[in-house]
Amino acid sequence: MENLSPKALNIAGEHRDPVKSLWRNVLIVALEDALGKGFKSYGMSYRNYNDSARRWFTEPNADFKAVCTFAGFDHEYVRMKATNYFRKEQDGRVKRRTL
Repeated sequence: MENLSPKALNIAGEHRDPVKSLWRNVLIVALEDALGKGFKSYGMSYRNYNDSARRWFTEPNADFKAVCTFAGFDHEYVRMKATNYFRKEQDGRVKRRTL
């Protein structure tokens, strides 16, 4: 019997993996934390929270590697891109948009 449930497709027409999508969203939220979007004080100052979130991207750690792997990304590439962006932002070469 044919499966009648709809299948999620991405832009390229490939089947979407809900587990991979979940881990990609974990990366998105972590990046938003590193950029200071939606900051809420959880007993930390904004500076400590922001620094901690950025270190998660820039310093080698097993959790970051696992999340990238589960999301289907190369952790070294994601780390390099994030580090370069943070460096450019610190040097004033990136203008952040405000919403």
